[in-house]
Amino acid sequence: MCAAKSRSIRERTKTFSVERSPDLTVLRFHGRRRLAGFDLGLISELWDFFDAERHEPARVLAVLVPDDLLSPRNLERLLVAQKTDRAGIAVEIRERIMREGNVIQRFIESVRALDSFVVGVAGGNIALRLAAPVFACDYRVVCSKTVFLNMTQDLPHAPLGCLPWLLTRLVGGAKTMQLMLDVPRLSAAEAHDLGLVNHLAIEDRLEETGLEIAERLATLPRATLFGLKQAMVASCEDFHTYLEKERNWTEKAASFHCDGA
Repeated sequence: MCAAKSRSIRERTKTFSVERSPDLTVLRFHGRRRLAGFDLGLISELWDFFDAERHEPARVLAVLVPDDLLSPRNLERLLVAQKTDRAGIAVEIRERIMREGNVIQRFIESVRALDSFVVGVAGGNIALRLAAPVFACDYRVVCSKTVFLNMTQDLPHAPLGCLPWLLTRLVGGAKTMQLMLDVPRLSAAEAHDLGLVNHLAIEDRLEETGLEIAERLATLPRATLFGLKQAMVASCEDFHTYLEKERNWTEKAASFHCDGA
């Protein structure tokens, strides 16, 4: 089991905890609510964590997502409320959806802005509309029994949190359109074959497998992980921006070599 698990530097909250070892940080979510369902204090604490990680990055960050955090059940209430005629309910739904999208977008921005190499670990059934935080991670581990459920047709709003942008870069535009419009459910094996996830773990060893992979990656040279991440992130931008960023992060990677990391 991961050494970081026995070295928690803070007490568990009801929502998430942070555990650290020299080269590996573990962000472990405990709550069952949607990310946007956290109260403002906990959301602020999450952004504080990412700010701290940006200033003192671990070689690898493992993000452990509980089964219910991205569950379709977190959208079902919206589906029920969507069918009501009360104006107040409609306004509340729009506000909730906007908040959900904003939180997911900021989560993705935070993950992509880190120098840490991020391993995302998730299980259970996942609503495709809420899956962007997992797909934004640099290396993705899911349970072999996980099913991505597509509720795009049921909830008449744009997909949340940059999902089409991420999917287009992971599987291409045509496949993204097919996934969003024609595929009601996607198995973990199918997601693996498409390249949406990197590794499938058996159900009772999901967390253990994810941490083992994170520990293994944390033994690689920091410059290697940093360079790979920066190249992948920059490759999603336009070519001129990519070239400019490549020059900048190549210089930064060189400093890692000089430091012996």
